[in-house]
Amino acid sequence: MRLLLVQTPTSHLGAGERVYPLGLARLARELPPSTDVRALDLNLSMDPWTDLRDRLLEVRPDTVMLSFRNLDPLAGHQTSYFSALKTAARMVRTLTPEARILAGGPAFSLFARRLLAEIPEIDVGLAGEGETALPRLLADGPDAAATPGLVFRERDRVRSNPPESKLDLDELKPPDTALFDPRDYLAGNRYVSVMGIEAKRGCDLNCAYCLYPTLGGRRMRLRPPVKVADEMEWLRREHGVTAFHFTDSVVNRPADHFEAVCRELIRRRLDVSWTGFFREDGLTRSQCDLALRAGLSAVYFSGDALTDHGLKLLNKRLTREDLLEAGRVTAEAGVLTMCHFLMNLPGELPGHEAQARETLDRLLAVHAKAGNLGAVIFNTVRLYPDAHLTRRLLRTGELDPGVDLLWPVYYDPLPTSHLLHELNATCQETGVFSHLGILPPIQETQA
Repeated sequence: MRLLLVQTPTSHLGAGERVYPLGLARLARELPPSTDVRALDLNLSMDPWTDLRDRLLEVRPDTVMLSFRNLDPLAGHQTSYFSALKTAARMVRTLTPEARILAGGPAFSLFARRLLAEIPEIDVGLAGEGETALPRLLADGPDAAATPGLVFRERDRVRSNPPESKLDLDELKPPDTALFDPRDYLAGNRYVSVMGIEAKRGCDLNCAYCLYPTLGGRRMRLRPPVKVADEMEWLRREHGVTAFHFTDSVVNRPADHFEAVCRELIRRRLDVSWTGFFREDGLTRSQCDLALRAGLSAVYFSGDALTDHGLKLLNKRLTREDLLEAGRVTAEAGVLTMCHFLMNLPGELPGHEAQARETLDRLLAVHAKAGNLGAVIFNTVRLYPDAHLTRRLLRTGELDPGVDLLWPVYYDPLPTSHLLHELNATCQETGVFSHLGILPPIQETQA
């Protein structure tokens, strides 16, 4: 079988930021040795559609696997990557009409049945983790109707099979770096690490807007710390990767596993740096110091709300004081810190503005002397089907049930939308003044 693995475009062309296709590279490791596998990441291409055309005509694949990683770029953008998946599928069907077209990936999994209905060129899809399902699907061919996670057409309906039990992460194989060479991704990124590393999958939190538990499971599956370090050491030694981003939904939970990973990295003296999203109420100074010794270069927080109302609405199980205390920990440790917040949430009224401003002012003051605040990123909340917050808005009538959530839909009522922009301006002013050594008025009053 001649199989072509294609990562569809899921980034703004010209942005210069590249992300290694870790999921597709892991899938490639699971394929039978007899499979003639080729690969193409369209995110590396300045002219992706010309490259796809040329590769299809060169390989003449029997099967094409289209990986769909992101629905849209988030951050309030109204851009959808649906067109990239559809264009890729239609090109495959046009140029290699006999090839079987498969689709999978995180974004596909969220809208699997809908995407199969919208894009008739896709023959079947795989929802959920594909490490065990894809090899079975390829091996069974036309007799693969019982493949777990399979999404398929039956007469005029789209149907799906229940997914298989989640993969034991002790069995997780390293990425296929022969097909997807990490060195192709290392040059150019200025803001994010290109190489993902997994210490766990799944999330046992229940944030009201988030679908991580749907994709990875509601129980955290932990990868042995030795194997996490093995993969990082191998990528460092063989491919020159020195910067990583932990793809875990929360990198420092559970604490004992996170600390074991850090100790293993310290023991090996790998000379690598890494980042990850941290949970605020679990971060202690001793844990932060341990992580710094292990190579931590930046902490990402996703507190997501600046008000008591917002934290409760989003089911964050955090307090404003938790957010501030986590800031104190990273400021004292001097580690670069990024904070993400969602603004203009349901039920937020003009009266909540004072509390949001107060929380932000206190947070900026916490980081002022250390100068370690890299950015505060404000967004509005993206609404996904079946998320708790979406169901609430449907119940209250704030969201029309006819709105199609396949496309980027953000909750952002006009009467209170100004606050996001005003707080953004405050953060920019503070950041510029801090960089230039000028003490802004907000920091003078908080000092």
